[in-house]
Amino acid sequence: MTDSIVLGLDGATWEILNKLIKKDSLPNLKKVQSDGWTGDLESTFPPITAPAWLSMATGQNPGKTGVFYFLNRDVPDSFEFKPLGSDKFQGRCFWDVLAAHDQSVGIFNYPMLYPPYETDGFMVSGLGSEADDTITYPESLGGELDEVTDGYQVKVPYADPKYQGRPNVLERDLLDIIEKREQAIEYLLTEKDPDHFFGIISATDWAQHYFWRYYDDEHAMYEPSAGHEDALQRIWERVDETVGLVAEHAQKENANLLLVSDHGFGPVNRTFHSNVWLEQQGFSSPAEQSVVDQTRTKYFPYLRQVGEAVVRFVPQLNDFAKSVGKSIRSSPGDGIDFDQSVAFAPRQNLTCGMIYMLSEDPEDKQAVIDELNALVRREDGPESIDVYEPEDLYHGPKTDLAPDLLFKIDGFECAVDPRPATENNLFSDGSPSEARSGGHNQEGIFVATGPDIGTGDNVTATIYDIAPTVLCLHGTSIPEEMDGNVLGDLFEPGVSNDQEIETDSLENLTRSIRSPKREDNQEVQERLEDLGYI
Repeated sequence: MTDSIVLGLDGATWEILNKLIKKDSLPNLKKVQSDGWTGDLESTFPPITAPAWLSMATGQNPGKTGVFYFLNRDVPDSFEFKPLGSDKFQGRCFWDVLAAHDQSVGIFNYPMLYPPYETDGFMVSGLGSEADDTITYPESLGGELDEVTDGYQVKVPYADPKYQGRPNVLERDLLDIIEKREQAIEYLLTEKDPDHFFGIISATDWAQHYFWRYYDDEHAMYEPSAGHEDALQRIWERVDETVGLVAEHAQKENANLLLVSDHGFGPVNRTFHSNVWLEQQGFSSPAEQSVVDQTRTKYFPYLRQVGEAVVRFVPQLNDFAKSVGKSIRSSPGDGIDFDQSVAFAPRQNLTCGMIYMLSEDPEDKQAVIDELNALVRREDGPESIDVYEPEDLYHGPKTDLAPDLLFKIDGFECAVDPRPATENNLFSDGSPSEARSGGHNQEGIFVATGPDIGTGDNVTATIYDIAPTVLCLHGTSIPEEMDGNVLGDLFEPGVSNDQEIETDSLENLTRSIRSPKREDNQEVQERLEDLGYI
């Protein structure tokens, strides 16, 4: 069985890629696409980095992983939210199955996979960690990556105020980190030579969040500005060079190559302020507040706007501004009177709506659902709203950890912002911030090519299908806990057989290695704020 390479292009969307392919701007992606199978990859709901990449690695839906956002609870009815860490990955991922079958694995820049844990091969943590942490297994690999890349870098905090109004600076920094990613990938593939490699390029997600309003002339915040309309194209052209390098290595090693994204992307043209709505409807009551709490809820939106404007012109004040923000930072449930409220929306998610019920009366829950659905009848309301209960979306023993209600507005083109608003309007034009004019949706990309892969298009796959498909390509049994299916129609005749797709339990297929739980809750929240996720 040949080796395999999976390259994750965070947030990749055919909406952009197909346009650039037709312009011959992405020759390497075009060749990989024409040589294999291509299609859509449906993400999790919500289509957010943390649950999506974990579900891709485990082949399990959030009702089994218990992860619905970056911050999650461990106990039903608890409102203590903790960040995702590697303890949710370890022993459950397809690379653990491969390692238990004496196949070496290389995992690179995987979001929220921190701290890294022992495996047969190497592991490099991605989003949610910092370069000055121990982000590699073995630990010595960190020094090697620093040397290869002239200082390894985990992220570019695109939502940081220092980038507001300075798209040229952000584009430069994104191109720099893509260069470092490519240098690291090339080193790891050639010098470490794992049987299986899974690497992720995250800059594509950050670029699309920030630059969408420059690229999309129909966006509510469209801002034609000399040179920036083509920023996304230049970034994708640089990523295409990395795709070419990886594809060349795959061909040389006779390896199967998969290109995947954790979710898709699209415009964010409006914003719905969920906690303002909950208060206006009488479902949520504000708590009595100290002076500090009043600053958090009433004045912080203004401070954020003023701070961004000041830092835009005086970047040297950025660290000071962030320290002020840290001193008044709130937790997801601050400002809510839990005894007097029926429901609340935690201040952490900007992609879709998440509501937790504080009342156990089913009539109260139905009232919230009815009033959400009634939004489409407002004169300033959305064109569509889709409201879900957890059982509509998930199955598994951890479904009860999910929010009690989840909803999307106008197919994710309307963001849902639970943070305090400067005005009491339910809807506002544009995105929650200048840095998030593009947002996530569920239609990601899938491309597969290689000696075991045929050719075709219009593949319809889910994010849960990647793990069992990779295991099948390696001739390894599929854990029965996985929800996805083997994409056997993609294979050349004779590649898969009944023995290869037999199922077994994870307990039988993996070895137990304890990975420490992350304890840096506050630091993770700060990092997610820098990236505009909370």
